[in-house]
Amino acid sequence: LGVASALKDASRAISRAARFVPAAEELATRLDSSRIEIEDILSDVRKLDSGVLLSEQRLAEVDGRISLIYKLFQKHGCRSVSELIAAKEKFGQMIFDSSALSERKSELENLISSLGKEYKVRAAELSKMRAEASPRLAGEVSEKVRSLELPKAVFEIRMAPGPEGVFGTDSVDFLFDANGTRPVELSKCASGGEISRIMLCLKAMMARFEGMPTLIFDEIDTGVSGSAAHSMGAMICEMGCDMQVFAVTHLPQVAAKGDAHYVVEKSEDGSGRNVSSLQRVEGDRRVEEIARLLSGAQITQAAIENAKSLLNGN
Repeated sequence: LGVASALKDASRAISRAARFVPAAEELATRLDSSRIEIEDILSDVRKLDSGVLLSEQRLAEVDGRISLIYKLFQKHGCRSVSELIAAKEKFGQMIFDSSALSERKSELENLISSLGKEYKVRAAELSKMRAEASPRLAGEVSEKVRSLELPKAVFEIRMAPGPEGVFGTDSVDFLFDANGTRPVELSKCASGGEISRIMLCLKAMMARFEGMPTLIFDEIDTGVSGSAAHSMGAMICEMGCDMQVFAVTHLPQVAAKGDAHYVVEKSEDGSGRNVSSLQRVEGDRRVEEIARLLSGAQITQAAIENAKSLLNGN
């Protein structure tokens, strides 16, 4: 606006001067033309200014929209707006193509029906196999448990229809009674020592049928002592004839049965850390270790003689 006014004043001054200097008339004409052009531009600028609306809310909306577009670029692996639009059209076609969806739905329903029929056949076969095997398994477990100082023990397997699942349609419960009177669910009646004996019997049978190369027992003899511990040691030793068996134990009756005896010790190193070490013991050292398990920290001559007796299989 200031420039246009200045040009107007200059044009008037030059027009007055043109009375005395004719050559200035041309300059006055050029100044008038420039002034008119500037005033026209100024009018257009005013129109643009009146049409621009400054809104922080609108700015936030646009910024959020741009951020969304960039996220969609990353999500769908697009590098341009045209690729993003193509992806949108592709998904839209997948959603609204009812014929393709109906066809896919029909395929899935047929697959579900086919797999359901196959599941029922396999579940029925599994139930039949369980029904045939459970009496034999229960009989063998009962026999083995009785050899572990439970002469009247009874182990039974009860099957009932159950919900469909990855293990078939059977509900299987293990029943037990140490006195052979009225077996109930194993988890409700068995003591720690009885559970240890049953677990050993089950693992021995599974290892035999599965052909396992190595079996590790971690204090499976918990809650057992005396002659029962001797019998469990003999059973573990018998399993060692067909596979490699590691038995972690605190019972001398079990430790004495092994072909090799290792002692695990914990100590503190110079930095204050606890360090575990494994050392094989043989000869007199093994006798002392068995005696220590028998009598504790104070090893007596009677414990040593007892240890030698255990190692000699007596």
